[in-house]
Amino acid sequence: MYPLGFFSKIFQIEKDNHLLCVAQYNSISLLAPLFFLIVSSSLAAIAFISMGYAPVFLTIVIPLVLLVGDLIIFNGFLIPRSDSSVAYPQLIVSRLHMTVWGVAGLGMARIFWATSLFAYADRETQELIVALLATSTLGASLCLIHLRVAALAFVAIVMVPMIAFLWLSDIAVLVILAIVLALVTAVVIYVANRYGLDFARMTMQRQEMEIKRAEAEHLSKLNMSIANQDSLTGLANRRAFMAHLQDLVKNGSASWEEGLAVGILDLDGFKQINDVYGHMAGDRLLQEVSKRLTSILFGKVFVARMGGDEFGIIVNDARCEKQLVILGERICRAMQVPYKVGGFSANLGGSLGFARWDSNNDNAEELFEKADYALYHAKGNSRGGVMIFNEKHAHAIKQNSSIDRRLQNADLEDEMSLVFQPIVASENANTIGFEALARWRSPILGSIPPDIFIGAAERLGIINRLTSVLLKKALIEAKKWPESFYLSFNLSMQDISSHEVMLKLVSIIKASGFDPKRITFEVTETSIMSDCDRAMESLNFLKSLGAKIALDDFGTGYSSLAYIRDMPLDKLKLDRAFISGIDTDENSAAIVQAMINMCWNLKIDCIVEGVETRSQFKALGAMGCNIFQGYYFSRPLESDDALAFALTQRAIEEVSGEKFYVM
Repeated sequence: MYPLGFFSKIFQIEKDNHLLCVAQYNSISLLAPLFFLIVSSSLAAIAFISMGYAPVFLTIVIPLVLLVGDLIIFNGFLIPRSDSSVAYPQLIVSRLHMTVWGVAGLGMARIFWATSLFAYADRETQELIVALLATSTLGASLCLIHLRVAALAFVAIVMVPMIAFLWLSDIAVLVILAIVLALVTAVVIYVANRYGLDFARMTMQRQEMEIKRAEAEHLSKLNMSIANQDSLTGLANRRAFMAHLQDLVKNGSASWEEGLAVGILDLDGFKQINDVYGHMAGDRLLQEVSKRLTSILFGKVFVARMGGDEFGIIVNDARCEKQLVILGERICRAMQVPYKVGGFSANLGGSLGFARWDSNNDNAEELFEKADYALYHAKGNSRGGVMIFNEKHAHAIKQNSSIDRRLQNADLEDEMSLVFQPIVASENANTIGFEALARWRSPILGSIPPDIFIGAAERLGIINRLTSVLLKKALIEAKKWPESFYLSFNLSMQDISSHEVMLKLVSIIKASGFDPKRITFEVTETSIMSDCDRAMESLNFLKSLGAKIALDDFGTGYSSLAYIRDMPLDKLKLDRAFISGIDTDENSAAIVQAMINMCWNLKIDCIVEGVETRSQFKALGAMGCNIFQGYYFSRPLESDDALAFALTQRAIEEVSGEKFYVM
């Protein structure tokens, strides 16, 4: 059994290894012309030298028949009929089997023909026939070496009978020739077997390498997909967005005429829904927003989720601002349609900023910054609408850049100062406190409005340092006041979001010796809602010192009444936007009345800002409001002037109907 198993293993075709079969087939097909050139040449040579000795049947007829057989095998077995044949495993295996049987038959025919010629040939011709047959057989077998089965079969079928024939001839020369041929044949069989195995192993290694390479490419594509795809929504992420934008701008894939523009969409009201209903509901809502965006944006529009509730849009066919406005309005309207998420209905809005690419000036980062600036103005001036970056914005950015540079290098202790606006009680129009308002006079730029430099300080990340400097200055001045006056001081979003800043402010208060119970810290709705949990911690920490908390600009933000109820508030400051028409507009009056009633019910003080006329003052007093702040009483004053104003207890009648303006 073992010899049969051994020979079966040697002479079998590995039909289950398609890649190896294809490699063997391609190699044999490539070397087939050389193989048949060798065997046909030796056939003609043996027939030629045998003429004159052997009959015509053996020297002409039989060689012609063998040559025709060679051509049939050459055409039918070894030449690929089409390139697509490699795609069919069974066909390849069938061709290999036919090749083995074909060369086996070819070898058997040659050995019988050659031995038939021996009977007619003399000694020299016999030796020449042996030499021609042996060399052609061994040489031709090298052309079959990649198909080990065919090479071994061809050598064995031709050489073994020929060696046996020579060995049994009892002619010394032929016996010696048989021994030499036996040794050479053994070496050739060994080499063919080893080389065939090596070829199979190399093919398998190449297959493994191809598989690993394919796996590596797949993993690379998968990693690239993960790296460039937002896992929640399936949209492109910020990285992919910026890479695509840079490609369009850097490689000139777009032009100004084609209308390349970048848009940034920010959802209005998403944070409140996320906080109230939880992050899972927020995630589902973002998924619905993404589906809605992809359903209305197509063609030359690229959409990505930039992070949080912000989405990026690249438009490559908006040839004018009107087209961008139309597209933006369609997006904003789509965002306003109520969302059905789980068991609740959610109402959102969307603010959108667009910037068109100027091929002469903009790179990808600058274009994105312009779109972001337009979004900032959209949220501030036309929430839920579309804003296109324009020349006015460009001028503001240039101005802000100059302000940023000067503010970053400013001597805050020297250049920053404070003014104080009285806060008045209506019973006798006496001052009960002052709100500290920051002022910056740059030695180079001159006086800069507070809303501009405060925003710049937040943008630059130096607002915490600015807050510390201003609080120190405010406490120094407040220590000069009678104990009946309190200090109202504003904190930014970055202040109340930092535990370290809270500790720093407390150390400043303790070092000043000023009673924390006489301090009211003002915060805005926006600053609280940006990080509600951290803000609550900070406000409760300040309350634990004895300080009071006021919610500034109430009514202009988007906090819910549930948050108002849970905040550690002592005061609400109604924004001046509700006051301007209170004495003439019934709707404004009704809104203010509702807010005042809410404060009464919550047992917190209500402070009305922006009171500028006597009629406003009277209308508010009739509604039950008793704490005011505005130009009707006084504009912001320098510290000494503010104290002098408070001490004179100037009556309201002394400024009856008069309206003041900031100088």
